[in-house]
Amino acid sequence: MPYASAVALTVQEISRSGKSVTEQMIAPTATHGNKFLNDGRTMLRIKNNSVGDITATIDVTQTVDGLAVTDRTVTVKATGDADGLDFLDIGPFPASYNQADGYVWVTFSAMTDVLMDAYRLPER
Repeated sequence: MPYASAVALTVQEISRSGKSVTEQMIAPTATHGNKFLNDGRTMLRIKNNSVGDITATIDVTQTVDGLAVTDRTVTVKATGDADGLDFLDIGPFPASYNQADGYVWVTFSAMTDVLMDAYRLPER
């Protein structure tokens, strides 16, 4: 589980006129993971340029009958995956993923040759 000192991502605003979000992508933070402010329209983008699959773990804060809900894990395939699963958009995330401060926490099984970013979809 990440710590409260996870490095915050700047959430990119997507507009109907278009925005290149790939230019904003950064490497994940190894020590405490990363976090992004979530309003229910926020997505996480991950690009795996490494030769092996990686796992992104998104912390779930919800409980059911006092029992913790299992964190969401997403496998991002190695670069060059024939099905394009090396470049994923994940989300948007409901409030059950938010920590008390409104952030979603994410950690990665590997950081080398991995890029990520968070972006917000426009309102309807």
